[in-house]
Amino acid sequence: MQQVIIIIFPVFALIALGYLMVKRGLFSQSGVDDLTRFIFYLAVPSLLFRTSASGVMAHRLELSILLAYYGVGICVLFLVYWVAKRHGHERAVVTAIAACFSNLALIGLPIVQTAYPPEALVPLMTIITFNAMILFTIPCVMIETGRNPNANLMGIVLGSVKSVITNPLVIGLVSGWVFSETGLKLPSIIDRTTEMLSLAAPPCALFAVGGGMARYSLRLDDTKRPVLIASFAKLMVMPVLVYLICAYILNASPLWTMIATLGACMPTGANPFIFATRYGVGDRIAGNTILLTTSLSVITLSAFLLLFPSP
Repeated sequence: MQQVIIIIFPVFALIALGYLMVKRGLFSQSGVDDLTRFIFYLAVPSLLFRTSASGVMAHRLELSILLAYYGVGICVLFLVYWVAKRHGHERAVVTAIAACFSNLALIGLPIVQTAYPPEALVPLMTIITFNAMILFTIPCVMIETGRNPNANLMGIVLGSVKSVITNPLVIGLVSGWVFSETGLKLPSIIDRTTEMLSLAAPPCALFAVGGGMARYSLRLDDTKRPVLIASFAKLMVMPVLVYLICAYILNASPLWTMIATLGACMPTGANPFIFATRYGVGDRIAGNTILLTTSLSVITLSAFLLLFPSP
């Protein structure tokens, strides 16, 4: 238990500091947005580049976990949509994406880095690569076809593929892997620069999560039912199903099963809120779900770390 506290406390302390700094006006919301861009375009890609360039991706890839993680994610998405449909088609779509879209980069990476050996980053990075393309594209199609039955679905899919190819996280991961295949050693200047950037990734990411949460206010009101449905599905249903499929159907290795389940345990990420504001519907559902799941995840993630200690 002491080891779990040592891992969890700094993570949520940094999230709390970000939240309090913004709430108290000591750090602006625009500053949080700028910090998030630094994390997304420089810090985390540097971390992924260094990790994959180190040769860690040479470990055997168990791509079957993608079937478990995203198979469950899609099932949860449509199940929650069906349950929440009484609140309207578009609000149900927002509830559904909030129920399955994990905060893998900003919270998942720091926890895996802290709690597990370096090779544990491989399954997490494998899942991160396809996260937006799969679990963001389907809700987009659902909204677009609901508004316009003749919507250009191919354009939506191609746009999603393009967003993956140009995603800085994917570029950092793939370029590091390609470099590792050359057998060369990183030049000291690049090594030192990317090291400094990668060291900044975990604390900055957690601070940004807390600062981003400050823009939401947990007043459930008419969003109570969809928010509770999404939160329960995100923190309970999705991780349990991912674990059962990985462990008992796909017979994945303990490490890959553990990290896939941990990814499913993560609270809701920022993308559902971005999705909601993009389409002008359900932003309070997404925001409240992010705030509630992130707050409750201190309990669920602590329980996970007790059940799945570092090997």
